[in-house]
Amino acid sequence: MKRFAAVVLAAFLIVLTAPLTTAAQPVSDTPRLRLTVTQMNPRVINGTSTTLNITGTVTNTGDRRISDLQARLELGDRMTSERQVRTAMSGGTATGSSMSRFLDLTPAALEPGQSAPLNITVRLDGSAGNLRITSPGIYPLLVNVNGTPAYGGQARLASLSVLLPVLGAPGKSTSSTPDQPAQVTMLWPIADTRPRIVAAPFGGQAVLGDDVLAAELRPGGRLDALVSSALAVRDDPELSRTLCYAVDPDLLDTVDAMSRGYQVRTSSGNVPGSGAEVAKTWLDSLRRLVANQCVIQMPYADADLPALAGVRGGDLMGYALNTAQRVQNLIGVRPQAGVLWAQGPLDDKSLDALAAAGIKTLIADPSELSGTVSGGVTLDGASLRAEPVDSLVTTGLTGTGGDSAAETPVDDPAIGTQNGLAALAYRGMNGDTGEPVLVAPPRRWDVPETELNQLLQSVREMIDKRLLTGVSLPQLLATPASGTSRMSYTAEDVAAATPATVTDSMASIENTMADLRSAMTVDATAQVDPEQLLLPLRYALVRNTSTAWRTTKGAAEISAADSRTELDALLRGVTVDSPTVPISMASGSSPLPVFLHNTLPVQVAVRITMNNSTGLRFGESPDQLLPAGLSRNIPIQVEALRAGRFNLTVSLSTPGGTELGTPARFELRSNEYGVITLVLTIAGGAALVLLSGRQIYRRIRARRAK
Repeated sequence: MKRFAAVVLAAFLIVLTAPLTTAAQPVSDTPRLRLTVTQMNPRVINGTSTTLNITGTVTNTGDRRISDLQARLELGDRMTSERQVRTAMSGGTATGSSMSRFLDLTPAALEPGQSAPLNITVRLDGSAGNLRITSPGIYPLLVNVNGTPAYGGQARLASLSVLLPVLGAPGKSTSSTPDQPAQVTMLWPIADTRPRIVAAPFGGQAVLGDDVLAAELRPGGRLDALVSSALAVRDDPELSRTLCYAVDPDLLDTVDAMSRGYQVRTSSGNVPGSGAEVAKTWLDSLRRLVANQCVIQMPYADADLPALAGVRGGDLMGYALNTAQRVQNLIGVRPQAGVLWAQGPLDDKSLDALAAAGIKTLIADPSELSGTVSGGVTLDGASLRAEPVDSLVTTGLTGTGGDSAAETPVDDPAIGTQNGLAALAYRGMNGDTGEPVLVAPPRRWDVPETELNQLLQSVREMIDKRLLTGVSLPQLLATPASGTSRMSYTAEDVAAATPATVTDSMASIENTMADLRSAMTVDATAQVDPEQLLLPLRYALVRNTSTAWRTTKGAAEISAADSRTELDALLRGVTVDSPTVPISMASGSSPLPVFLHNTLPVQVAVRITMNNSTGLRFGESPDQLLPAGLSRNIPIQVEALRAGRFNLTVSLSTPGGTELGTPARFELRSNEYGVITLVLTIAGGAALVLLSGRQIYRRIRARRAK
């Protein structure tokens, strides 16, 4: 038993290396404290644990002096239901049933901006002024800091609440393991916090909106931590079977583009990016990590699928969903066929599109499904299976944001790791049914590598002690569906979706692209498929609907504007020259030289239109097929109907009417009439002479008659 207790302690003895920070709950608008916990040891209590230590700092962030600073630990009652665990994870503080004595901080008073160290060590034997733990379970633990602000009374000015798993009461034997350990499968998200590419010209370097991704790929960065921590257990068959890597194809595309050299947009113009080499290294590490492992895909750029389904009949959905070959080309592993982890509930139109794209299983949060589900279900009206994640563990890892009056930032990454670990321990200690636990961390998980390492090691130890048993995702999905359900897509989901201004802009761009595509053909020399030329813009449109934009007002609109700029760059690939000097017509009827340029790698059918042409007559000008990458002089017959100066505008378009390039201004000068004009003038003069002669003849004849 002692060895068992020691192993369990090792499994959960996690030292916090990332600060746990909570904003103070002020007693008024002015006094504030910030509590930062840097170490909690141990993170899980068992029969051999004797003490609990909390260290950190307390900082006066207000504008008043705060004195009489004291701190203590408060342990609530053991939680006996899932509802109690959820309440604690949402930021609510339970009444302390066991409290340590208040410890005076040194210094005991802080001026604005000053800090004091926090170091509390309490015994767990229930002696006076210490904490008492009598049985295994999950307990709410509160770090409470009191103080007296100037011009105020003593009050709690900061606190931090976190869940404390207890696998065995100190000094007593550890709890027995369940007969049927809970089956655990864990998604491991590999995704960016938001799309980065703002332009991706065909054959040119990608342009990123910033160079933040390079820092995330470097050692110590967010994405490096996700790959490095998983690589550390890559050769552990138990954990390798348990993990399934969920990848965003947009991130893979972006890192691949970075590895070949890229630009970063700044206020003063584009500059070379700094992460080409680190992108190559990270991508190689990811390939080693996922080789022969379970991989599933997210929608491209974690797109808002209902929004995409509503743009031009959903013709962009394929670019968000049919990315398996793209993923395999980049990391060498094909994602699990027909499995998708999408964000948020989906409407009927997007569910139909998923089925049409070959998606058979949708990983979903239980809150998105109607009724109570405890396993895979078949969605009514759709040929899809919905596999629910474990909402308790997911809530712990993600954090709910808590109540506005809560004193604890329950969505702090390190607190989320501790609460998620406690929720997983709760499932393990109450897993007699053997039900599956599908763990889904935050899609844009931001946790230090040390936390990830300890979390994985803790899962491994829980598997060793039969609190959990690891199963692969394919094994989990092979179990029969337990019933039926419906996807709940409410008015709130509609309100949170991509703004209509963005989808309207996308539809307009799509219409223009469709017409442009109809004017393009493969050039015999360049041999470029027009679809490949337009592909970067189609993916840019998918990025417009990324669910990552929802947290930043106006971000989706900015993304849509970037797509419009990309389209305009394509349209400017075909243009007409404006002459630098006026053109003098050699005669009243002369050919006008119009120089056209096509810088695109495809042939383009072009229509020439003359505007502001009063006083000029033009010959026929059929549509022109411009070869890829070439210029051509198109002579257009022009006849002046009068002598003088003419300002002419020449514009280009596709045969369908899409404007190309920028209209050119021509200044023409003519001192002669054209042939037709001269003939008409002579004919008019002759007619005038004849009419005049006839009139004279009539008058003479009339006089003779008298």
